[in-house]
Amino acid sequence: MYFMYRDMKLNSKTGKTETREMVQTPQLVLARVIAIDGHPLSSEAEAKEDARLNRLNANPDELAKKMRQQKADDARARKMVAAIPDAFNFQYVNTVKREDGSVVVMQFKPDPNWEPPDRERQVFTGMEGTLEIAVPQERIALMNARLVKTVEFGWGIFGKLYPGGNFLIEQHEVYPGYWDTTHMQLHFTGKVLLFKSLNIQQDEKTSDYQPVDGMTVAQALDKLKMAGEEYAKNADGK
Repeated sequence: MYFMYRDMKLNSKTGKTETREMVQTPQLVLARVIAIDGHPLSSEAEAKEDARLNRLNANPDELAKKMRQQKADDARARKMVAAIPDAFNFQYVNTVKREDGSVVVMQFKPDPNWEPPDRERQVFTGMEGTLEIAVPQERIALMNARLVKTVEFGWGIFGKLYPGGNFLIEQHEVYPGYWDTTHMQLHFTGKVLLFKSLNIQQDEKTSDYQPVDGMTVAQALDKLKMAGEEYAKNADGK
């Protein structure tokens, strides 16, 4: 099953919110920016989006690179999630009933006996927070974690993350039987290679999931263009 949905993401470089229309295809997920801070794109910005997506469709090497990147990101995310049961010690708090079901609430702290297998999972050694598990689906509904101590990579030579950072991820059943991440926040500061400052500020939300048929890349790009035109039309009140 494939979906089309809306994504709103804070651009940490510009401080502006990008609204993107997303569509899943059998090959990869494609995205088109349709608004900045809630305003439809200018003619110039729209032309740049057209050119970017057309290059992707016309260049097999660029398309293959994009597919590899997405597969690597998906594998990285699965790796991080799979490490959660081993990386932390959990304590049951309570069970909360909600309109869409029940969640088991647990607090977690790093397991001092766990050895992270790589630098990416090293961050778990300094995190603690709250985990909510949806039942009976056995899905992570919420993970809200904060960095309570400095985490160093390669004895601090490769980099470090400072205390005070936080990580939040929410998941919902966006369609019967289909769960997806609907909110993610990443706020971390630190150093890379001793001298370069690191400042990760990400806030991203998804909504409006609609099932679609499997499409080719060209078909998906046409659908994204129509979605952008529809957004602009509605924003103009026409």
